[in-house]
Amino acid sequence: MEEMSAIEAEGASKEDFEDPAVADLTLRKIFEEHFEEIRIDQDLTDETFAVVSNQASPADLRELAMQAREGDLAIGHYLELIADHREIQPA
Repeated sequence: MEEMSAIEAEGASKEDFEDPAVADLTLRKIFEEHFEEIRIDQDLTDETFAVVSNQASPADLRELAMQAREGDLAIGHYLELIADHREIQPA
């Protein structure tokens, strides 16, 4: 909510958050700035993973996997598997 409020303060409207590009930018900013906090809180990690795995594109999942591997997190492998699966699914 903090990040969304900051983006709203820069002029974004509630409707802007329905735009996939704005939502993606917001999500990226949240992950970049709060990755360690998310990783430490297991409940938040579970909730975040559910949202990301349901809505992220294969490219986004691969980028998150790369970041996870840089932090030596095993979840990187699973994010790659989800990305692979998402790519072969019909649209």
